[in-house]
Amino acid sequence: MPSNWLDHLTVDHRDLRTAHSRRAQILNRLAADKPLLTELVHGIEHNPRLLHESEVHPLIHRLVLYQDDARGFQIRLHLSPGHGDELVPHDHKYSFTTRILAGAYTHVWRRRTDTSDGEFTAADLTPGIVTIERPDSCYTLGHPLVHQTLMLPGTVTLFMRGPREKDRSHAALDMLPQADTWPSPAEAGKPKHAGGQRPVTGNEYRVMRDQLAKQGIITR
Repeated sequence: MPSNWLDHLTVDHRDLRTAHSRRAQILNRLAADKPLLTELVHGIEHNPRLLHESEVHPLIHRLVLYQDDARGFQIRLHLSPGHGDELVPHDHKYSFTTRILAGAYTHVWRRRTDTSDGEFTAADLTPGIVTIERPDSCYTLGHPLVHQTLMLPGTVTLFMRGPREKDRSHAALDMLPQADTWPSPAEAGKPKHAGGQRPVTGNEYRVMRDQLAKQGIITR
């Protein structure tokens, strides 16, 4: 069994520059540690908490690989559904660091022109930096910032977040997909959330796992 060096990590999330450096080291090491990455993905199926935390979403699918509340971080894989609806400006409840494993996306960093807090629409934003994120790209986003991504099909990223900084995240209300395009509740006890996401089913998890193996990100 691969050594799970994640169990011995420490991360200082208080300073974003320091946090970026440390998280980038962790994600780079995990991306290169295919045996451990494979073990973490396969382990989701046998871990009820991680399986419940993993989600399908109209904008991005999430597989939670590792969670430690005491140390204040979570690591997951993000997989693009590939249907072209990802270009929705949004913020996050926490700061996070992302490393791209496969695919690519256009990444737009936005600035808010209103109160910089709470709900917003596209009219409350002004363009910032536009970048193209490709495999091996790694960046950190603070929770007050708004960004949007347009992903190629097959895009996969490693994502590490810090502790929650606010109660909820927000997305441009006038750019959200229509509710009838959201994933439907597939099983009893697995309701659709207000934002369209819900926990993965066992079959959906296995489809994502097989996709990762086919792309060479993990082994079978």
